[in-house]
Amino acid sequence: MHPLVRDLYKRFIVVSRDYPGGASIVKEKAKKAFFEKAALEDEEEIKRAIARGRYMVKELQGVIALKKYRSMKHRYYSD
Repeated sequence: MHPLVRDLYKRFIVVSRDYPGGASIVKEKAKKAFFEKAALEDEEEIKRAIARGRYMVKELQGVIALKKYRSMKHRYYSD
């Protein structure tokens, strides 16, 4: 396994801990995506796939931050 791919998978696992929908959902989708791209041989294609994966990790982090913000706002402000 390519070291960058392993690092990306670890990032998905760490981010999935706080995901609002549950860690199992993120793990299943990440695993499915990794198996779809398992046959890649070209270094450029691998790097492109890793860049896409890192983008998805950042999107998950954004969703988590939004969920935390909304729950904090709900606790301290009444609408």
